[in-house]
Amino acid sequence: MRALRTAAALLLCALAAAPLIASARITIVNTNQPGVGFNDTTSATPIGGNAGTTLGSQRLNAFQKAAELWGALLDSDVDIRIKASFEPLECTATTGTLGAAGPASSLLDFENAPLPGTWYPVALANKIAGRDLLPAAAGHITAKFNSNVGTSGCLESSQWYYGLDNQHGDRIDLVSVLLHEFGHGLGFLTLVDPASGSEFLGSPDVFERHILDTSTGIHWNTMTALERKASALRTGALVWDSPSVTAAVPGTLSGRPVLTVTEPVALSGDFPVGTADFGAALTIAGVSADLIAAADAENADGPTATDACSTLDNAAEIAGRIALVDRGECTFVVKAQNVQAAGAIGMVVANNKAESTLGMAGDDATITIPIASVTQADGATIRASLATGVAVRMRLDPDHRSGADAENRMLLFAPDPVEPGSSTSHWDTSAYPHLLMQPNNSSDLPHAVDLTLPLLQDIGWASVPVPEPEPREPVQRVPRTDSPRNVGPRP
Repeated sequence: MRALRTAAALLLCALAAAPLIASARITIVNTNQPGVGFNDTTSATPIGGNAGTTLGSQRLNAFQKAAELWGALLDSDVDIRIKASFEPLECTATTGTLGAAGPASSLLDFENAPLPGTWYPVALANKIAGRDLLPAAAGHITAKFNSNVGTSGCLESSQWYYGLDNQHGDRIDLVSVLLHEFGHGLGFLTLVDPASGSEFLGSPDVFERHILDTSTGIHWNTMTALERKASALRTGALVWDSPSVTAAVPGTLSGRPVLTVTEPVALSGDFPVGTADFGAALTIAGVSADLIAAADAENADGPTATDACSTLDNAAEIAGRIALVDRGECTFVVKAQNVQAAGAIGMVVANNKAESTLGMAGDDATITIPIASVTQADGATIRASLATGVAVRMRLDPDHRSGADAENRMLLFAPDPVEPGSSTSHWDTSAYPHLLMQPNNSSDLPHAVDLTLPLLQDIGWASVPVPEPEPREPVQRVPRTDSPRNVGPRP
């Protein structure tokens, strides 16, 4: 994206951060006016390793922490500047944009460019060229974050967590979100408009050269615009095609969560499922039982008899079995509470939107049953057979990795319809454990970059060796926001 011009009154102050021990130096450029954003003088108590004593300084420290984490992984002789601000962004009381970042500009046919006629994000182009190709630019990455989160009319039930220790409780961990957005700025995105399939100014970008449509066997950079437009909607067929990411998949992802139908024979097989941020984890052994449709009153809590938004009317039938409920109206936690109270040993949520498998937000330590979701189409297929009896097992398939295809190639996010700012430029939502570059803000992310690092290596970044994945330290969970973390305007 091109760097946005700001009014002359804005305070443009490059922060003179101390040199990093890392091999890449990333500097935050503060573009906020005095008294707001990073310059907000509201008193704040130091928290979670963040020693700032004002709201603005704590925000700035969190930005620098994320910059240091990325800088420790990348190898570049050219400083990377992030033009940053905290300001009011689009928001409602229940949904909103947490932040957006992307390349300030993209370049092609620069000195030492490995691929002719190919767009590279400016920070990467600088690294390859060995010098700053746009020295007068205020920043190589542009980042805007929402200062209104938690205020009246803007994600009112949420709050930013400015601590540096990832122990965010029920708040949104700023460092995790920053790591994600800086990943976009470093090049985890395509400049192709997925709604039209058009390339930026008619030339391919380095990211799209690794986007493979397995249904056609064709990479995006050799497709026509109409072919890319159609390909962007092919959930489960769009993958990142590179040996380095593929090699890292087995050590990063768990077995694939599935709902295995064992009866009737005509329906038998594995259905892909999404997972929840709460409840019991799925296991290889799994939980087996008959699948029964939950039934509750049609009332103010939920207008249908299948949404489990109130006490179930068929508790005797549900007890000891797995309940099938429809998405909608109340939270996933409320559905699970009602289903568990009726004696169910598991819950399957049928999506009410035509999209890929659904991740379910929530936090309730009293819920001890496994929770999974199926797509709208699979839910309709399964529900149509309930009258004659359906037996299922909720489990992990150890022979396939969640979020990857049969050849361990990572799936890219390809929903139908297109989600501007999210489609293609993220990992698919089916990946588990949750990854940094999935489209929604997951509460259980460590301060690490997982498969993002080998992907950046694929497009030209030199880095330290990709570290072996380590067991995740438990973090307190926070529900994900309903809206994706936008990539921001395209260049």
